[in-house]
Amino acid sequence: MQEAAEVAKDRVADVRERAADAAATAKERVHEVAETARRRRIDMPWSRSLPARMVRGVVQRGVLVPALSFISPVNVIGKRNLRTLKGPAMFIANHQSHFDAPVCLSALGGKVRKRLVIAAAADYFYKSDMVGAAASVALGTVPFHRSGGLSRSSLELLKSLAGEGWSVLMFPSGTRGVSSVTGFKKGFAYVAVDKQIPVVPIYLHGLDEVMPKGAWVPLPGGVAVGIGAPIPPGDDYDDLVRRAEAAMLGVQALVRRWEAA
Repeated sequence: MQEAAEVAKDRVADVRERAADAAATAKERVHEVAETARRRRIDMPWSRSLPARMVRGVVQRGVLVPALSFISPVNVIGKRNLRTLKGPAMFIANHQSHFDAPVCLSALGGKVRKRLVIAAAADYFYKSDMVGAAASVALGTVPFHRSGGLSRSSLELLKSLAGEGWSVLMFPSGTRGVSSVTGFKKGFAYVAVDKQIPVVPIYLHGLDEVMPKGAWVPLPGGVAVGIGAPIPPGDDYDDLVRRAEAAMLGVQALVRRWEAA
């Protein structure tokens, strides 16, 4: 009798332990789901509304571009290549500094800027709601998750925006430095091929000296921006990556010839 009671007691304890483990697991899962939902919501669609676009236009024309002209005059080579664009495009640029996006906005001009979003690292620019909102309004950024399960939703967001007529600016190397002219990740190709929009390479030169890694304030100095001819997307992701890397190297050579002239 006593032995049976002990067995029953052990079983009850085991059931309680399993129930506690299940409750803890469920709590963790709920937290994970809530966090995922929160991170999915950090995109700020209101920043693409007409009032926000009007504010962005004033900020860029009245503050951003004039400030850039004063601090780092931007010389643009190949801007005529933008004339052939008839709709949204995927702009890709090498990555040299946190000053890259404003310089690209200045080089591309007002017509492109009106319907352009910039894929910005979510883990950097959107850690703070205030910073994320400021970047979304002033620059037209959207959060881009570079790794993990949310990277797929980031690509779907960019595809959706391209389908609505928005051009996209991405830095496909994912890292800063000389090597960023090649070694592209395929994210841009997924968007360009799936939505059948052309890819336009942009080569940035001199920004590593204007705003070197670790600096918070830009230094005076000239910047050169090369804009290549639009690349048809085709239907093969890997092939588009190869063609885009080759085109970027071609634009790099063009800018270097211009600099040496």
